Amino acid sequence: MNGTSLDIGNGSYGIINDGTGNTVNSRNTAQTVKNDTVYMYSKDATGNINNYTKLTSTGNVNYGLYGAGEINNYADIDFKTGYGNVGIYSSIDINTANTSHTKAVNHNGYKIEVGDSYIDPNGHSENNKYALGMAAGYAHSAQDKINLNSSNPAVRNRVPRETVGFAVNNGIINVNGEYSVGMYGAHAGSRVENHGTINLNKSNTIGMFLDTGAYGYNYGTIQSNGTGLKNIVGIVVRNGATIENHGTIQINASNARGFISKRDEGGQNPGIIKNYENIIITGPGAKDDEYQAKEDLGKSMGGIKIDAPAGSETAVITVTPPTPGVVVQPELVSKIQGERLPEVSTIGMYIDTITPTAPIAGMNNLSGVTNADLIIGTEAAEHTNSKYILVDPSLLKPYNDAILANSQIERWNIYSGSLTWMASIAQDQSNNSIKNAYLVKVPYTQWAGKEATPVEVTDTYNFLNGLEQRYNMNELSSREKALFNKLNKIGNNEEILLFQATDEMMGHQYATVQQRMVSTGKALDKEFTHLRKEWDNKSKQSNKIKVFGMRDEYKTDTAGIIDYTSNAYGVAYVHEYETIKLGNSSGWYAGVVNDTFKFKDIGRSKENTTMLKLGVFKSTAFDHNGSLNWTISGEGYIARSDMHRKFLIVDEIFNAKSSYNSYGAAIKNEISKEFRTSERTSIKPYGSLKLEYGRFNTIKEKTGEVRLEVKGNDYYSIKPEVGIEFKYKQLMAVRTTFTTTLGLGYENEFGKVGDVKNKGRVAYTDADWFNIRGEKDDRRGNFKADLNLGIENQRFEVTLNAGYDTKGKNVRGGLGFRVIY
Repeated sequence: MNGTSLDIGNGSYGIINDGTGNTVNSRNTAQTVKNDTVYMYSKDATGNINNYTKLTSTGNVNYGLYGAGEINNYADIDFKTGYGNVGIYSSIDINTANTSHTKAVNHNGYKIEVGDSYIDPNGHSENNKYALGMAAGYAHSAQDKINLNSSNPAVRNRVPRETVGFAVNNGIINVNGEYSVGMYGAHAGSRVENHGTINLNKSNTIGMFLDTGAYGYNYGTIQSNGTGLKNIVGIVVRNGATIENHGTIQINASNARGFISKRDEGGQNPGIIKNYENIIITGPGAKDDEYQAKEDLGKSMGGIKIDAPAGSETAVITVTPPTPGVVVQPELVSKIQGERLPEVSTIGMYIDTITPTAPIAGMNNLSGVTNADLIIGTEAAEHTNSKYILVDPSLLKPYNDAILANSQIERWNIYSGSLTWMASIAQDQSNNSIKNAYLVKVPYTQWAGKEATPVEVTDTYNFLNGLEQRYNMNELSSREKALFNKLNKIGNNEEILLFQATDEMMGHQYATVQQRMVSTGKALDKEFTHLRKEWDNKSKQSNKIKVFGMRDEYKTDTAGIIDYTSNAYGVAYVHEYETIKLGNSSGWYAGVVNDTFKFKDIGRSKENTTMLKLGVFKSTAFDHNGSLNWTISGEGYIARSDMHRKFLIVDEIFNAKSSYNSYGAAIKNEISKEFRTSERTSIKPYGSLKLEYGRFNTIKEKTGEVRLEVKGNDYYSIKPEVGIEFKYKQLMAVRTTFTTTLGLGYENEFGKVGDVKNKGRVAYTDADWFNIRGEKDDRRGNFKADLNLGIENQRFEVTLNAGYDTKGKNVRGGLGFRVIY
């Protein structure tokens, strides 16, 4: 969009991208916004919005650029006038399958300025309006969670949906108003990066604020500007969020803080701060928040217990399942690599369990801190398959020195940095220093839950039991070990990532095996029917061959069933012998088809099926001209399928491959009556009943990660069908005819093709079977429409066909070439 500025009224949008895959550019010279406006908005996760227009606010609560896809800003955004203004907001629904295109960038050389925030004077936090330079994602607040449980639907509907986002600053962000924030990120999966400069120019401002599992990186500079400033914070991490500082934080203010780490409302999930670079905090009165101390050092979860009794300098690790009270020996992991700069928060320190780290000096100046967190990382787990780890004592010495030098800290609260690991310590009772630090893996079955999912209560448990067994069965350099390393890195507030990973690994691609077998067979059936019906025989013995290609699509709203497309190509052959009586004939047919299914899952899984089908038929006429006809046919097939299953674990695609065989047989009866309405047109109603049985052998994935075994299973189909065909022929030239057929039909499936109760388990373990949820067997039936166009002569024909099924919202299309001799 080029030209002069827009007249954007209060509560309005300037430019909206409501399409799919669009790129929208704004190149106006300048634009002023008033109140409650959004200058550029896009809900398209695959689209792009590019802003080259300088924006200036004159009012409150405005958004400059707001989108779900890619956002690029190449202009200054001056929102320092007014309160609650947001420069750039990256936001996409957390349930969106693919968020890889979601990213908002303020490019180098461009400036975002925000002013004041509005803080409700009566303390009603839901009325606060914060000014943010850049923001990514949204997580439910405590009030949101209360409102979601309200009995009033209007209250529930007002709660915003949770979102994730990705915001990157390569330019300058000026925070010019109190209680405002340079960059904000919320929700696990959201990411915030500062590669530029964030200037904190007013008291009570924050450089970066990360909440509820968001992850942030500072590679640039966060600094205060001016004199007489107070209560400035470089970075706040809350409720399981994590920050990595690779840049510079330089703040000179009264009561200044480089980092603040806060827990959630329940006093758990502290923010994690990993500092690798420079922190320069000056000014009087620096101190941190206080937190409730833990009462003991022993911990237990999921049948695993670390017992560190008072007065003991070692701990005992016991495992309840499968044998109660078994004591295990932790493995000492001593694979020290290099050296890192300090990793600390204002209330605690992060211990990398492989690379030496050093605590920051000068914590004794923080007189207000009496409790602190010690977060033990799981890096050591990457170098062993053991589930019980003793941290190398040499890594603990710098922290013991810090403990001894900071007697004002009365209690160190011990946490693991991972959701699926516990951490604890045994202390020297004379000086409270750490004698031993332990990491113990919590069994994945701890997160099985008690819900009937996918089908029964035991399903998730059985899968996670198999996953747990696979944990220590891999080479350290293997891809499956890399998968478990990804799971180990899931943080304490990121349960959603573990649940998503579990769901991804449970083999939903195998839910519709039988449905795909039937679908591939139908592709051949359609071509056999066209060869027999659509093209008249030119002699008593006819041989018809067709080379065809066909595209199909399947959509469903059933949870756990993945949509897919299929592309089939093959060859069909029919040999038909006609008797003297018109309409009486018999023959046989054969065909081969290759069908490629592409799943619409996150990893874009794929299956390739090759099917060979052979059958015989006999048609009998009941009148003198063969218009009333009964046809019976019988057939069998064999098929070979190759599955390439792909699944997302946190942020990386893993895979597994299998090959399996299937076979089946069917018999079909059809009766039809053709009425010629003119020389060129005819109408033919018909009715049919097809009975089919098929089975696939046990599937066992041979290569890949977290390989599955799917128990061999079968299906049966009982499908009546009624319909009517309209046919039109037009002579185009000598021996050349244009034909078109429109078919309308209704069919219903009374067998078991969708809800077939397939079962899987984690291969190469003794874990029990879990159910794979199948498609609902919809008894409402299917209305279908088929259109066929063809140009034929005595020997050759080109055909084009298209169709639609209401069941599964299938859209079909194909192209074929036929030869008769």
